[in-house]
Amino acid sequence: MSDSSSETPTQPDQLAQQEALDANPNVLGGPRPWVFSESELAAGLRRLSGDSALQIVEMQEREVTQRLPAVGRLRGLQVKAQGIEGAHDFDLVIKEPHGSTHTGAAGAGLREVSVYTTLKEHIPVRMPDLVAASPKGDWLILTHLAPGRRPDKWQAADYLLATEQLAVLHDRFWGLGEDLRTYSWLEKPLDTDRDIHAQAALQDSQQLVANASSLLNLETDIVQITEKIMAQMDTITAGLKQSPFTLLHGDYWPGNIHIHPHHGITIFDWEDAAVGPGILDVLSFIQGSSWYFAPLPLSAKEITQHYRSRLAQRGSHTYEDEEFETLWDYAVMWTFVEGWVRNLANIPNSLLQLRLAALEEFLFRPLRQAVERRLD
Repeated sequence: MSDSSSETPTQPDQLAQQEALDANPNVLGGPRPWVFSESELAAGLRRLSGDSALQIVEMQEREVTQRLPAVGRLRGLQVKAQGIEGAHDFDLVIKEPHGSTHTGAAGAGLREVSVYTTLKEHIPVRMPDLVAASPKGDWLILTHLAPGRRPDKWQAADYLLATEQLAVLHDRFWGLGEDLRTYSWLEKPLDTDRDIHAQAALQDSQQLVANASSLLNLETDIVQITEKIMAQMDTITAGLKQSPFTLLHGDYWPGNIHIHPHHGITIFDWEDAAVGPGILDVLSFIQGSSWYFAPLPLSAKEITQHYRSRLAQRGSHTYEDEEFETLWDYAVMWTFVEGWVRNLANIPNSLLQLRLAALEEFLFRPLRQAVERRLD
């Protein structure tokens, strides 16, 4: 897509676009203006390529492949450039994160930008290259990954590989919760951000209770279970804090994990990066995979055993069975009120009717068992 800001607009939407461009002449034009300037993009591509004389020749919007449900806006961009070393072709993704994960916490975009600019060199897993970004995280330009294996086609080996990478990430920062506290933009749901998360969970649970026509109210005991968990959140939080803290991805599931048959595994979407017990990432991985791709080629027990084995081999921590089972129960309850309740409160009955059996299998039944073991 070439810069068309100098063209004479002929349609009402083009007139509006031209007014926007006149107000901010650095923003690149086209059918819909880009959120960055050409100079910002060129500077980023020069750093990425190492070609200090690189000049942008042509830009064209492209499809974002293997796109799965996400919060925010994603756009693909293909750039042709010329420099000292000759022609360059770049496939990029423009990401505009959506708001804040929780009111009062750092914005999701700022968090992700900060991960790339501050922690990436310390993170032992492959991540996309950051080309450029808004200092406040309003937008990021990342390298577009080559087509890989679709998450719904993952095999057992893929789930094991993703589990191993999670153990590698957690091992690197194991027990460094106090050190990670210096990064104010990281979420700390069990620590300094606890009140923010508690208030959000309370509002979500109230919304669920108020939805009297929901099938969750009419056909399940989930509302009663939610109220019981909310009344014991101090106990649950204290239980989770018995585990050493590490760096959490925060939204670890196949939709944020790219597996290429020849290029290995790449982890992206770090908007929810946080500090906490690694077991929360493991649970997120299993639940997210089950919601979208059940039945999985591996059981939850096989995945957790593989994680524990790899963590022990790396010398971070060897979980005793009773210790892990207790933490797992607390994680199941905490994750439910911290995330699932918000989603369930807004799911229409038409979708609930279709997915109620699946929810019962991977979410509600383990939740009841956790409540019975730890709260009753």
